[in-house]
Amino acid sequence: MKTSSSTSLKVKSLNPKAKKPSAIKLKKPTKAKAKTKYAHAELEHSHAPILPTAVKTKPILKRNPLGHLLIEKMLREAGFRGGISSDKRVLEKYSTDESIFQINPQVVIQPKNRTDLEIATKVVARETKRFTSLSLTPRAAGTGLSGGSLSDSIVVDVVPHLHKIGEVTETKDGALITCEPGAMWREVEKKLKRHGTYIPSYTSSKDICTIGGSVANNAAGPDSLRYGHCADWVESLEVVFNDGHTYTVAPLTYKQFKSLTKEKHEYARITREIFALLEKNEKELLKAKPKTPKNTAGYALWHICPQGVAAFKKGKGTFDLTRLISGSQGTIGIIAGLTMRAIPIPQNTSLVVLPLFTLDESAKAILAALEYNPINVEIFDSLTFDLALKNPDFFKKRLVGMDYYKTLLAMYTTYHIRLGRKTPEFTILATFDEETTSETPAEDIARAMSVAGAKARVVRNPHEVEMYLQIRRASFSLSKMIDPDKRPAAFLEDMTVPPENLGKFFVEIKKMLK
Repeated sequence: MKTSSSTSLKVKSLNPKAKKPSAIKLKKPTKAKAKTKYAHAELEHSHAPILPTAVKTKPILKRNPLGHLLIEKMLREAGFRGGISSDKRVLEKYSTDESIFQINPQVVIQPKNRTDLEIATKVVARETKRFTSLSLTPRAAGTGLSGGSLSDSIVVDVVPHLHKIGEVTETKDGALITCEPGAMWREVEKKLKRHGTYIPSYTSSKDICTIGGSVANNAAGPDSLRYGHCADWVESLEVVFNDGHTYTVAPLTYKQFKSLTKEKHEYARITREIFALLEKNEKELLKAKPKTPKNTAGYALWHICPQGVAAFKKGKGTFDLTRLISGSQGTIGIIAGLTMRAIPIPQNTSLVVLPLFTLDESAKAILAALEYNPINVEIFDSLTFDLALKNPDFFKKRLVGMDYYKTLLAMYTTYHIRLGRKTPEFTILATFDEETTSETPAEDIARAMSVAGAKARVVRNPHEVEMYLQIRRASFSLSKMIDPDKRPAAFLEDMTVPPENLGKFFVEIKKMLK
């Protein structure tokens, strides 16, 4: 089973400009043929545009077409109520995401509810004994850059129906919110904002990604410098495992762990086997643990029992399988629901901006910023700034009313007056909280970040602050405007570089990509 970070099936509609996916409308079988003729649907897809230059990959397994031909019949007989399609145009829409890859699925399904997820899992688990090439790959918004939402078998689109957002529960530390995996991050954020809270692991693509996809990829974002990845903010997960049942996965005390492992179901089996794996290989796992806190590659086994196996057996700490499922891209189970923690939105923050016209001093500036425990340090390049200047209409979808015009005024004033119509090679943005600036004034931090030929300054105008943040968040989306007939190929994802080496890294990367 495999998941990742979707679309909805609508008969005879393939409008790629649709803003919001519509629900699947199915052709009803006639009564006379109800036993043999099953519903078929086509898809209106808005998440994964066609990628003409995509890398077509060859399937690893030899495909047995019979299993995929029969899957709709088997799902309907088992009670699956959602949309199912093997239409060529639908499959083509799901063959790409924001990565450079193109893999054609054989079938796309859109579960109507959690029961549908369970049915699909049970059916596929049963039928893989006959048809070994069958698999499930859940997909949400399709914004991932590593191709995790692509499959040459069955894609499970969770966005059209599994997008409900529950109520916010306030806690002493902030809040909790429960939602389904297809809930858009921006909608969850709006609801949390009414309670003065946010999930600090939000990604820069929060306007277009889902909560479920972000957790499945263990995504990180600007504030992850201080607050970590999405996995760090998971309270609990509702997960459909290979037996087709949904289980609540949450951190376990040793007493809870002992009780669970006595059970005879899939969650108990996985828990027993993972614990045995940790116990046997703990030293090797700790030795292999990446030194950088920014890491979303592979299975984070070292985070499941961070206090150590011996300490856990003595009743200290927890055993937390959410840390394994977060980032596993659905290879362990399908996320059917999430409860996330949120914290108060930082107030009275200060943004320090440094425009760099040469890259050699960038490491020095960033190292200086890190000395003051920033909430985040972000960068955008000259191309991004130039595209923002040339495409003001782009921000109309992101800003409302006078905010749009005031933010544009701030952008053009910055370019024409502050920068003298020169576009910096890089613009560094560093945000500091009130506690930090009460100890060290923001102006002093700006002086510390300044380098030869480039002076950092504190931005006080809220519309100028918004302008910088909007440009940074829109970096990837803006890159699509270089050529309307082409789209950028995201052949690089996240890279981790020691801060002291950043200057050399930026110079070499710019040289390589020219």
